[in-house]
Amino acid sequence: MTPENPGPEHDMTEPPFTTRHLGAIKAAAVIMAVLIIVLTAVLVATIISRLSGRAAPPDAAELTLPAGAELRAASAADNGYVLVVDTPDGQEIWRVSPSGERLHVISVTQE
Repeated sequence: MTPENPGPEHDMTEPPFTTRHLGAIKAAAVIMAVLIIVLTAVLVATIISRLSGRAAPPDAAELTLPAGAELRAASAADNGYVLVVDTPDGQEIWRVSPSGERLHVISVTQE
C-alpha cells in the first residue's frame, strides 16, 4: 500500500467521526430539545400573564358632579376617563381614574 491510498486496513482502525462522538451528539440533541420545551413554556406563560394582567375596568363607576354642573363631554382610555364639565364658575376638565376618583382638575376660565 502507498501513503496516498492507505487501503481497507486504515478504515478498520479508526471509526468515522459520527460514530466516535455519537454520545455527545445525542446529549446535545436532548439538551436542545429540553431547552426548546422550556423556552416554549416560558413564552406561553409570559403571554398568558401579560394578557391576564390587564385590569378589567369596573362594571360601574359612580361620579358626583357639583351642584349646577353639567357634563359636556366624556372620553374613555385604558388609564381612566377625561370629562369636560360646565360649572357655574367656568369650564373644568377632569381626569378620572377607572374607579371614579378625580385625579386632576383643570379649570378653564376666560379673562
